[in-house]
Amino acid sequence: MKLHSRIFIGFAALLGFAAGSALGADAKNDVSIPPAKNWPATKESAEPPALSWLRTDTSLALCNGDKTVWRLVYDAKQPKTYFHPLATVDGEVLTAFEPADHPWHRGLWWSWKFINGLNYWEEDRKTHASEGVNELTRATVESGKDFSAHADLYFSYHPPGQAEVMKELRKLTITRPDAQGRYRIDWTSEFTAGNAPVNLGRTPLANEPNGKDYGGYAGLSARLVLQSNGWSIRTSEEKTGMADAHGQGARWLDFSSPSGGIAICDHPDNLRHPAPWYVHDKPPMSFFSPSFLFNEPLVLDAGKSLKLTYRVIVHSKPANAVQLETEWKAFSAPAKP
Repeated sequence: MKLHSRIFIGFAALLGFAAGSALGADAKNDVSIPPAKNWPATKESAEPPALSWLRTDTSLALCNGDKTVWRLVYDAKQPKTYFHPLATVDGEVLTAFEPADHPWHRGLWWSWKFINGLNYWEEDRKTHASEGVNELTRATVESGKDFSAHADLYFSYHPPGQAEVMKELRKLTITRPDAQGRYRIDWTSEFTAGNAPVNLGRTPLANEPNGKDYGGYAGLSARLVLQSNGWSIRTSEEKTGMADAHGQGARWLDFSSPSGGIAICDHPDNLRHPAPWYVHDKPPMSFFSPSFLFNEPLVLDAGKSLKLTYRVIVHSKPANAVQLETEWKAFSAPAKP
């Protein structure tokens, strides 16, 4: 039987993860399993080290001992909902949070760039507000005794103080870490336009009117920590490195380091699959995104919906092309009746 909690937004924000009175009654709901040696294990049946849940009114985290494996923050008072940290099972943090160069970059998150010409991406550095509002209106989050989790998140997109122009239902499923130290986040977002068409845009590319050499980004995005020797970047199309992968379509793209990495898979049912990827990997920024708006914007007609599905794979060891292609095939296979 699943151990679960349902949480609806409306409480005061709780961002800390300190033990004790801040957790109150939630502490008694934590569950754990005995630790195992020499993780990652070599047998699929082996258990990972001691796992437990840590919950506040606006967040859920999976912990391994005193280290955080992943944390989902769903706080209506925050500009965006996000995952941070995303770490290996042993606690090696892979994502960056609110770096000085782009403080609106928060681990793994979703943001449109322009909706009907308003900027929903950048934020005022003092107020953290964007021109457009990405409002979390409801959240239902369940944590399982098997250390998997699921979240249904509801968003309203609108200009400040004005009516909704588009809504989103975001479904997230996070698997428990497997015996090789991998866990997966299945991410499906369904966007529905209101009673008027919605123009989804991005900064134009350098070869377009008013274009920039950094144009093209929007959507699901990951901001990673810098690696001293850079990340090893690989795509399904055998592109390697930032220069080869940037702007190119691929079924999946992976950032690996000796201690682990993150890959994102683009589902074949997604519009404009395989997605062109926005890739940056030189100081001060390591960043990647399957940006289906990279080459051109999109108009979503009134009342119409757009569904986009991705799988994020966090791995505790470097991943090779065979492993990643196997992951993509499993992710993209039609669901069994």
